[in-house]
Amino acid sequence: MEDNLCKFILNKLTDINESKLTLTQIPPEILEIICGYLCPKDLFSLTLVCKKLKNFLWSFDSNMTQRIWRNSRIRWSTFVEYKGVPPPSEEIMSQQKCIWLIDLVDACQICGDKRKDGSRIYWPFKLYSCKNCIDSRVISFESAIQKGISGSVFYSLPCIFLYNEHGVDRYCLESDVLKTQREYESINVEKREEWIKEKIGDQFKVNDLLIQYTQREESRIRKEKPKCRPGRATRMISNNYYY
Repeated sequence: MEDNLCKFILNKLTDINESKLTLTQIPPEILEIICGYLCPKDLFSLTLVCKKLKNFLWSFDSNMTQRIWRNSRIRWSTFVEYKGVPPPSEEIMSQQKCIWLIDLVDACQICGDKRKDGSRIYWPFKLYSCKNCIDSRVISFESAIQKGISGSVFYSLPCIFLYNEHGVDRYCLESDVLKTQREYESINVEKREEWIKEKIGDQFKVNDLLIQYTQREESRIRKEKPKCRPGRATRMISNNYYY
C-alpha cells in the first residue's frame, strides 16, 4: 500500500517537471497525502514553519484543509477514546479548534491548572476551563442589566446555565457582553433592531446544533463509560448547558 503511494507521489512530482521542489511548492493534493501521516500536534507544528503553510492549514473554508484535520483527528487522536467523537457541526466550530480542545489542551486555558477532574470543555464558549475561572468571568442577565447592558445584546450571545441561590440562571462571558454592547452602540440607531435580530437568530441556530451535539455525545458517554478513562467525561458538557 505504502509502496504504491510512494510511486503515485513520485509520478505526480515527475509530471511537474521541476528539478527541485520545496514543501511549499508541492501541489495541494500531494501535501494532503503527506499530512495524512501527521498527528494533530504535528499539523499544528507545521503551521509554524512559514506563512504559506499556516494559511493553508488554518483555512476554515477549504474542504481539503478541513478534511486533512478531520482525518488526522480520526487516525492519530492523542486519546484512544476520543477517536470516535465527532466534532460539533462546522457551523459551530472548525476542525482545528475542535481538535485543539479535545486532544491538545491539557490545562485550564485561563489559569493553567492541569487537574483533569477540575476542568471541562464549555462548548458554547469554545473554551477548556476550570469552574473557578468560568465563575469569575461570566455574568448573569440581572447583573448585566444593572451595568447598563441591553437585554437584546445579552440574549444574542453564547451562554451556559448555572445554578445559584435563586435556582438556574443564564450566564454569558462578561468580556463578550461588554464587547458586543460597544459594537451595538456604535451602530446607527435605525439599524440596531435589524442587526440584533440577525445576531439573535444566528445564535439560536448555533444553540440548537450544540444541544443536538451534546445530547448525542452524552448518550455515547453513558454507553461507553465503563471503557473510558475518567478524564473523558470531564471534557463533555451536560444537556442544555446546565453545570
